[in-house]
Amino acid sequence: MVNVLRRILAQSALLRTVQPWLVGGAVACACLVATLVALRGVATLNQPEPDAGQHMVRHMRYTFAEVARVDGMLQALSVDAASPDARGLISDAADHLHIRLEVLSGLTRGPLVEPDSGVAPIAWALLDGLDRLASGQTPINQTTLADLRRTSFELTRAIGDYMRGVEADIDEALKIRAENSAGAWFEVIGSVTMLLVLSFISLALRWRNRRMVTELRLASGIDSLTGLANRRGFAEWATATTAAGPTPRQALLIFDLDRFKAVNDRHGHLAGDELLKTAAGWLSERFGDRGIVARWGGDEFVATLPLPQDEAGDPAALIAERMSSPPELVFKGETIPLHFSCGIAVWPDDGPTIDATIMAADAALYEAKARGRGRQVFFEAGISDRRDRAEALRTSLPQALAAGQLFLEFQPQVHVGCGTVTGAEALVRWRDAATGEVIPPALFIPILEEGDQIAELDRFVIDEACRSAASWAEAGRRLRVSVNLSPRTFQTPGLAELVAAALGRHGLTARQLEIEITEGVLLIDDVQVEANLAALAELGVRLALDDFGSGYSNIAYLMRLKPDVLKIDRSFVLEGDEHIRASIVQGILQLAETLGAETLIEGIETADQLRFVHETGCQIVQGFLFARPMAASAIPAFCGGFEAQYQLAQGTPLLQHRS
Repeated sequence: MVNVLRRILAQSALLRTVQPWLVGGAVACACLVATLVALRGVATLNQPEPDAGQHMVRHMRYTFAEVARVDGMLQALSVDAASPDARGLISDAADHLHIRLEVLSGLTRGPLVEPDSGVAPIAWALLDGLDRLASGQTPINQTTLADLRRTSFELTRAIGDYMRGVEADIDEALKIRAENSAGAWFEVIGSVTMLLVLSFISLALRWRNRRMVTELRLASGIDSLTGLANRRGFAEWATATTAAGPTPRQALLIFDLDRFKAVNDRHGHLAGDELLKTAAGWLSERFGDRGIVARWGGDEFVATLPLPQDEAGDPAALIAERMSSPPELVFKGETIPLHFSCGIAVWPDDGPTIDATIMAADAALYEAKARGRGRQVFFEAGISDRRDRAEALRTSLPQALAAGQLFLEFQPQVHVGCGTVTGAEALVRWRDAATGEVIPPALFIPILEEGDQIAELDRFVIDEACRSAASWAEAGRRLRVSVNLSPRTFQTPGLAELVAAALGRHGLTARQLEIEITEGVLLIDDVQVEANLAALAELGVRLALDDFGSGYSNIAYLMRLKPDVLKIDRSFVLEGDEHIRASIVQGILQLAETLGAETLIEGIETADQLRFVHETGCQIVQGFLFARPMAASAIPAFCGGFEAQYQLAQGTPLLQHRS
């Protein structure tokens, strides 16, 4: 019973849906029932023991003893019937037996008052025979004494039979009494236990209700982690501000912590919480003096900044001043800078109501994140249209995949020393069904990465790239195909199984597929990421570290990943002193040789860039100088044309021929 009640108490959701008065009434009714049951049990225990013949049996035992004494006296006289004391002895025995029989006759129940018992005739016959002997009406001799002994024997047997029946009735009555007492004790103990349990429930409910009231009070306006107002607190502030009079001109800012998820993944949720509290403190310091700062949810915050009523111009300078010098968090000896993307709208300029202004600021925030994060963007009319388009892209991905609007183009990767095409990088494209224009990947991929749609896109890319590589093999071109996957895909279980299934479906070996990994993937402190990378390596898929040199470029990450290819970032071809760039690239080539990895430099667009790459010793390149991304069906023809062009050069270095 207690376990059942404990499980019921554990169902907090159920308790929240039941009205308090209903729960209290149910507990009160249960207590009343338990009390009544307990009182009934006590009353049963207090009932007097029923008289099933115990009193009568006591007198019958006395009578039985008296009859036995009479029988003994008659036996003694049968030896000496002429004794002068015989009549006196018989008279005393008759008197004592008469007294016993009179007592039995006075009972409400007994053998002498029950006509069917058979005891009364024999008893009175014995008493009458004794009286006749004592008065001399009957002579005392062996015959008369023997007759009376037979009568006493019959009386003894009759009394014994009657007593056994009465004792059986007494035993049955006592058994019933014992059973009733046991049931009564069970009722009393069970009811008392129930009352204790119900008292516990009542106290637990009162404690829970108090806690729920406290939680509701806290949740009604205060965020428990940061101590800022929450959405409800902000709504209450907005209602009070609106009711106070004419709507004051306010800048409404929505902040989003950049790379918050990356910090959570790398350092854990404790660091994420500390980051949120640091952000909350900094925003309160910068904006809480004149407005309200609220945690909107997750890593988003809302702040307001009253604007001068006579200032009709742009409040950007005022906001930029307060946004300067963003904070830092020192967590376990590591400094983590905080950067915000911020969307700004002015109330009531950008919306007649606070809700409309929040929607405008949210659209501006989306635009800020789309422009590269760490930016502050003011709301303008076209922003909402761009956000709506992004939402339309997010929701239309399944239909676009089914309709063939998404497709791959491939940019060849060439060996400038041998004049051969070694592979091609798959680049996903999305053609708008309405306009026919190709949507830039930089637009739709970040949108899909915000939700779960990116996993669906990556599955399409893997399968379509394998299908294309299989078609090249059928055309006599056994090329590697390289694909880019989202970091979120590496956090999803079953990536290696997905890749193996695609390879098997299209008849490719694992070495014909190359998966490019950004350094951001290696920064994710996630067991699933490591498991997926290990499973891919065991499968035999080539792993390429993309944009090497543009990020952390931690040697420890290289030792852990052991990539097959280092794709050197194009910035080493474009920016800085050529001598320094050449030294850095040559150092990367030596590092790759030590790791047993190939190298590839991407983004080659001019002959001078190709010359620079050739002089550093890197042989495999990729870029517009050789080919722009093309359809899969065009790759075999490109390979033939490229190799023929190299042969026409008659051994002249390709870079000279290209110039």
